[in-house]
Amino acid sequence: MKGFVLFPLLFALGVHAQDNNYPTLERVDHVLTCMRTNGGQTVDNLYACACEIDIIAQQVSFDEFTEARTFEIYKRMPGEKGSLFRDNERAAKVVGQLERARADARKRCFIGIQRKHPEGASAPDKVAPAGVGSPPPAATETAQ
Repeated sequence: MKGFVLFPLLFALGVHAQDNNYPTLERVDHVLTCMRTNGGQTVDNLYACACEIDIIAQQVSFDEFTEARTFEIYKRMPGEKGSLFRDNERAAKVVGQLERARADARKRCFIGIQRKHPEGASAPDKVAPAGVGSPPPAATETAQ
């Protein structure tokens, strides 16, 4: 009997988790943009910015996130066309929800705050792109 109750609960939780599952490309874009605007590619920024998108994803569905970003981007459009994005009840609702999620994430993830490292320990180095900073592969000789 316990299995019959547990299965629907797990299924419902899985469906809910899927609703807010952001595509990897969107998460990576967010983290890279966040790192660039908060001092560059450091390990501290990597963790803080990854935390930020995780918190936002918990509070705002991906569809609402996309809608809010669209309103944010196009509200700068001048004239009558831009008014559709500026003077819109739905825009105010979804953009406000995203802004609240961002504010919560910035507090919880310490965005823009440099950690203090123990005396004698150096701050984490910048994050190097894949393949950069690693030793070159061993040269192989080929007979011709």
